[in-house]
Amino acid sequence: MRKSLFALLLVVTLLLAACGPAMTPATTTTEGGEVFTIALPRIVVDYNEAGTPSIGGLDLAQVAKFTGFDLRSMTLPKMYLDWMRNANVQHIELRQGGDGMFVFVNGKPMPYLGWDDASLQRASDVAGILKVQNSDAIRKFLPIVRRLGLDVVMRFPKQAGAAEIPLASPDILNQMAAAKAAVPPASAVMQFEVKYDQNGTPAVLGITPYDLMAMGINPGSTNLSPTYLQWLQKNNIQNLELRGKGDGVYVYVNGQPLPNVVWNDALLTNLADVYGQMNDPNQPMVQLVKGLLPLVNKADVAVLIHFPVAAGQATIPAKMQ
Repeated sequence: MRKSLFALLLVVTLLLAACGPAMTPATTTTEGGEVFTIALPRIVVDYNEAGTPSIGGLDLAQVAKFTGFDLRSMTLPKMYLDWMRNANVQHIELRQGGDGMFVFVNGKPMPYLGWDDASLQRASDVAGILKVQNSDAIRKFLPIVRRLGLDVVMRFPKQAGAAEIPLASPDILNQMAAAKAAVPPASAVMQFEVKYDQNGTPAVLGITPYDLMAMGINPGSTNLSPTYLQWLQKNNIQNLELRGKGDGVYVYVNGQPLPNVVWNDALLTNLADVYGQMNDPNQPMVQLVKGLLPLVNKADVAVLIHFPVAAGQATIPAKMQ
């Protein structure tokens, strides 16, 4: 086992040394002032026609034989390779720069998952509440996430005669940060609060589902079950906010942010274009997505949900972010 691990580390070291400059994360010190950084170079994984990956010309199947590690899970089925080729998707890139997980398709940036230390910590707290497996171990490794520079490209076989599409530029994250600051004013605003009582019945401005039914309007099932209410009170979850606006979608639990989806006009347009590229253009859903998706960030939508506070718990102030 020790020989296999040493062999694997040797192979990885040789590959990384030949892959270019390190991708330095935005954050290199912890909140306590400790220095911690792992910055890796861009790693390009090339898939051949059989779906077998290689890095720098080194077949990972051979690496598996040499090290004894099973890397078969990295092999891609033919159907995925054909899908990528028919859609002329030449490469997909995942880049972790410290502030989120960025996605690029054919070098174009997509909406991405953004975070900071506080939102990652809150996400780990929620994972523990939800009984996610190994949540305690995940919490310990969170400080590493924002201090890890990682860039992995999956490159697929091209269509015959297709021009090669370049990878995203190394400084594209700086360009995206500048674009993120320019948020257009909302063309529509919808904000409201929902308050649940001790029986799990919701109300908006005091109007309950029973009031709507009295007017002949059937709102469907909206009440919370006693079991779910008890779970919320046991974990002291007093309020939840969902917020969508010009720069992304945000989720707040007890006023504390979780990692959020980040977008702008360009990112949503790129996503709509890729969706259309990878699906049958004659499908009605493709036209709907391409028409509506770029409009998503034109609205400012916020829903603040209040849950009943358990006896003995101090009330956590709730306000729209």
